[in-house]
Amino acid sequence: MEPLINPTDKQLVLSKYKKLLNTAGNNLTGDDRAFLKKAFVISLNEYGHQLYINKESWFSHSVDVACIISKNMGMGLTSVISALLANVSRESPSVKELLGNDKLKDCNTIIENLHKISNLRTEKLPQNSENFVSLILSLSKDVRVVLIKLADRLQYMRSIEFLDSQEQKAISTETANLYAPLAHRLGLYRIHSELEELSLNFSKPEIYSDIAGKLKEVEFQNRDFVNQFIEPLKNELSRLNLNYTIKNRIKSVSSVYSKIKKQEIDFDEVYDLFAIRIILESDIKSEKADCWKAYSVVTNLYKPEPSRMRDWITVPRPNGYESLHITVLGPAQRWVEVQIRTKRMDEEAELGNAAHWRYKGQKGGVENSEWLNNIRRILENPQSSDEALANEDKSAASGNMIYVFTPEGDLKNLKAGSTVLDFAFEVHTNIGSKCSGAKVNGKNVPIRYILKSGDIVEIITSKNQNPNVDWLSWVISSRAKNKIRRYLKEAEFQQAETGKDIFKRKLSQIKNITQDEAINKLVSHFKLSGPLDLFQRLADNRIEAKQIKEIVTAVPKEIEIKQETPKSVKIAQGNASNKTSENLIVVNESSEIEGYKLARCCNPVMGDEIFGFITVSDGIKIHRLSCPNASRMRSRYPYRSMDAKWSTQVEGSFFIATVKISGFDQLGILNTITTMISSELKMDVRSISLDSKAGKFDGIVKVSIRDKKHLDFLIKKLLSIKGVIKASRLSTSL
Repeated sequence: MEPLINPTDKQLVLSKYKKLLNTAGNNLTGDDRAFLKKAFVISLNEYGHQLYINKESWFSHSVDVACIISKNMGMGLTSVISALLANVSRESPSVKELLGNDKLKDCNTIIENLHKISNLRTEKLPQNSENFVSLILSLSKDVRVVLIKLADRLQYMRSIEFLDSQEQKAISTETANLYAPLAHRLGLYRIHSELEELSLNFSKPEIYSDIAGKLKEVEFQNRDFVNQFIEPLKNELSRLNLNYTIKNRIKSVSSVYSKIKKQEIDFDEVYDLFAIRIILESDIKSEKADCWKAYSVVTNLYKPEPSRMRDWITVPRPNGYESLHITVLGPAQRWVEVQIRTKRMDEEAELGNAAHWRYKGQKGGVENSEWLNNIRRILENPQSSDEALANEDKSAASGNMIYVFTPEGDLKNLKAGSTVLDFAFEVHTNIGSKCSGAKVNGKNVPIRYILKSGDIVEIITSKNQNPNVDWLSWVISSRAKNKIRRYLKEAEFQQAETGKDIFKRKLSQIKNITQDEAINKLVSHFKLSGPLDLFQRLADNRIEAKQIKEIVTAVPKEIEIKQETPKSVKIAQGNASNKTSENLIVVNESSEIEGYKLARCCNPVMGDEIFGFITVSDGIKIHRLSCPNASRMRSRYPYRSMDAKWSTQVEGSFFIATVKISGFDQLGILNTITTMISSELKMDVRSISLDSKAGKFDGIVKVSIRDKKHLDFLIKKLLSIKGVIKASRLSTSL
């Protein structure tokens, strides 16, 4: 296929092809070179004379990007062809034919992901730069996508001068906030440094020009000083037969600006504007010995500052950085930093194997170190195949996070597997609690829809929507779960308060009964779990308010017994409601009446002061003298009451006691209470429940006990628990 070009452009095309072959073609086989030529011609024909955003032709831009990823990153055929064809139509017959080859099967995926990154909304980038970096890493199914995108941005920045100043500042800001940190995170130090320099130059040209001018002045002023400093070093290093190179490193403009801004100092207060670096050519076995020989040369000639000594050769930094750093007092009493390392150490530090972004303490990425180290290991070797890059395990990089956009362009990070509902609560609690669905990338989805990185999510709310218990299974974030639980608890208490008001209004119409007596009767009658359950049922009409008076004023049915003092009665064993209560109660001496039950209204236990009360259908009921109903029963029906006392306790017998506790809510309080009762006191816990509100809790505990002393001991131990402020016995067993 012959390229459709103007003859006047022939020289440009030939020079581009020669450049591409010189950088990408050296390590290719004959077949691979044929693929490369086809891609080059397709790129020329498809792009034609279309201009890139910065007025450079798309064709020239794509070739230069391909050269960068080949020369500077050591990437192979698949990556180079993906860069050449990144912006052509994949529906073109020639493109389909080329990319249909099995050897280039990864190109389609790489190009598709490049488009995803290019289409990201970046208007809120400065506020979300770290999340954007992580988003790009997570979107890139193949690590080559990230590297090609960095090369694309680097070439873009190199020709940005053709844009107007406003566009230059916008693109430079995006580069500084996204692509420079991305290069830094990947350990591509040289690319990172160039991106930062270009970004500062075009976004803040006045500042860049000012600092650059001052650095040149410092470099000129230091020329004689540097020569005076290194001349004695050269003589001594040569005398020791060390092969070396000495570099004079001047700090970059962007690095100086960053330090001025971060430390809030003036240019004159930046004292490490330059450093001397001694680079030794040594084999692996003699590296450390040679570095220490050079160190001795420096410290013998110039007085060292021991506090500034850094030995990262004996013990390298966790990121792999190796070097000796020493600050010495040079001529004219000026302090100079000297760095000593071998050629291997220097290349690894410069090319990124030393994870420069971690060395400088950048945020994020520590959890991604395994993946990033694998990338750097492959990039170090220009012979590495594209397949090695493609097969890298990127799970550590993508991690367990996704990155999702709001309609306004803000970026939210969530756990992988998060739903629309998780996102809604992440935006705002009120939005979460009224969420009825969402539009994801313009399509309506339910609140249980699972989100992916890069999604644009618009939450739909409804004033009639409220959280329910099912929502807890539709979210995975702790924030959403806590907000839903809090709402449900508040709804329960609000409902209970409504029911309590209903109860109080009805109780005010009834004379001669206390609130506790009425609650105990109603709870017992309806077999409820407690007062809270009672109030909630009243609120939602599961118990009708008109039933309250009927139940609390009801008295036990009378039996035909003469109004005389009952004869001596002895309770026969075997008919008690609780089999463990056998032989525990004696009422006077003897009687023909057999059978007794422990009254539920006061739940007596061994050791309580008690009395018996004769009923029609249940025989004798045993009440505590302190029972809420005791005074009324004994005064109105003295002929049905009889004295009672406890007999000798049968071994293994027990009673169920109910204890109410309250205190300050704190982490693990429920576990502390149950552990004390079960493990320390060896008591059988029948049930336990705690309700928390506004930092405080109320709870009910049912336990099996031997007698009243056992119960009193339990209450005393509960009160000793930190956070428990009240513990008392409840009359009813609930």
